[in-house]
Amino acid sequence: MINNEELSGFLAMHQGFRAEFGRLAVACRAPRDAAHEALLEEQLALVLEVLHLHHTHEDVHLWPYLLERSPESAWDLDTLELEHEILAPLIDAAHDTSVPLSGRVAVLERLHRALNDHLDHEERVGVPLMLVHMTPEMVRSDARKAESEIGRKRMPVVFGWLASCLDDAQLALALRQQPGLVRTLFRWFWWPSYERRMRQLYAGTDLGRLTPREGVLP
Repeated sequence: MINNEELSGFLAMHQGFRAEFGRLAVACRAPRDAAHEALLEEQLALVLEVLHLHHTHEDVHLWPYLLERSPESAWDLDTLELEHEILAPLIDAAHDTSVPLSGRVAVLERLHRALNDHLDHEERVGVPLMLVHMTPEMVRSDARKAESEIGRKRMPVVFGWLASCLDDAQLALALRQQPGLVRTLFRWFWWPSYERRMRQLYAGTDLGRLTPREGVLP
């Protein structure tokens, strides 16, 4: 059994997914120039890859483990896996660099809404099972695996992206789960660097309206 604090990293990832596709849907409508377009493509590719890693871990490891511990939850877990399959065509379309960014805005808007609905469902039925059946060591092992898959070079950008989607209390909670070195790097290097990246990505966009739940979409 674990508590919400121990699951804060998993839920922080959800907050990142909840916000970023809405942000990108707005910024991709009219990139300022070629450099801005390249940065948006880079950000989109990164977030899509992390989403793929997240879904793969759930389908291959997490849902089977929870099904073994809670067979009566089979319908809920099967439905969550099916929702991943429903999201897959939107993810593939968002990845399609043969289509200009402006031509993928509608796909990003649909992905933003569909993914938020999926995460609502996952947090409603999957997270309670995780709290009951996972152990602190499993959470730590999953976090190490995610960090390894993302890679050390990309971790500062990913950490900054997730931090940009959290409120102050959520960020403080997420940082408490990290070693002192990571907290120091985040404060003095990773976050200032990501703030600059955000200004480059979303200059001219009202970042105050980019809430984690609704993004900037009506």
